[in-house]
Amino acid sequence: MSNSKHYAAAIAAFVTWGFFSIPLRALKDYSAGEILYFRILASVLVLAVIIFGFKRNDLRTNLTNLRSLASTQRNKVIALTLVGGALLTVNWLTFIYIVNNINIKTASFSYLICPVITAVLGYVLIKEKMTTLQWIAVALCTISCVLMGLNSTLELGYSFLTAFTYALYLISQRKNQGFDRMIILGVQVLFSLLILTLFVNTLVSSVPSATRFYAFIAMIAVIFTVVPLFLNLFALNRINSATIGILMYVNPIINFTLAFVVFHEHINAIQLTGYAIIAVALVIFNYPNFRRVVSK
Repeated sequence: MSNSKHYAAAIAAFVTWGFFSIPLRALKDYSAGEILYFRILASVLVLAVIIFGFKRNDLRTNLTNLRSLASTQRNKVIALTLVGGALLTVNWLTFIYIVNNINIKTASFSYLICPVITAVLGYVLIKEKMTTLQWIAVALCTISCVLMGLNSTLELGYSFLTAFTYALYLISQRKNQGFDRMIILGVQVLFSLLILTLFVNTLVSSVPSATRFYAFIAMIAVIFTVVPLFLNLFALNRINSATIGILMYVNPIINFTLAFVVFHEHINAIQLTGYAIIAVALVIFNYPNFRRVVSK
């Protein structure tokens, strides 16, 4: 069976996320915690309408299938789903903070190194193969990270945390198969809301009153959260982690373009050297995957 729908879904997800910095910057006057809390709350409402309005039969089927599993397997599915929700929570919070409080370049760097981290985690956790060329690229990527750390350890730390949490999310969901992806996403976003509610007094200093805030939150919830996450999870049904890693570069390329063209950010010599090294690393790293994808 052709995987064209799954490739299209992955590309559409990463193109959408590439433009995410625009609505986030429109909410720059609000804290990352406030943006995230109301983003997740709105996403839960959207997903509840979709699941209970259009997927009730799928929900019943999924619950029946879950109950039919042996207890060990059932616990594994539940754990992977909830861990995915926790990873998304951390990833979203750090990404929003980076875009609005540091810079878009740093956010872009997160998703440049994310595919490499995804592949390494895939090798370690689910035994996906890596070539010698890819390990050389990992070494170059490490050198690039060291250079970026010389420029700013804090920025590198945020980049790595964002990249690592999303890479781990992708790997965990590759292991979490056999259930409706929209329902899984709904459970994860609901779990994220529960986590954030525990810290709501810390995250939200005051409830925003501006209509503009909620208009952007609604846009973020639907266009930049529910739709691309579902497309990404759908793609994972038929595309391996390495291929997803290639397609993921669409996101930082768009982000970098926006950083320089729209938001007029600047780059220093150390950063430029780091980005040049990682560009070489990514070409080397993805060479086997490019050949494999093109030959299909």
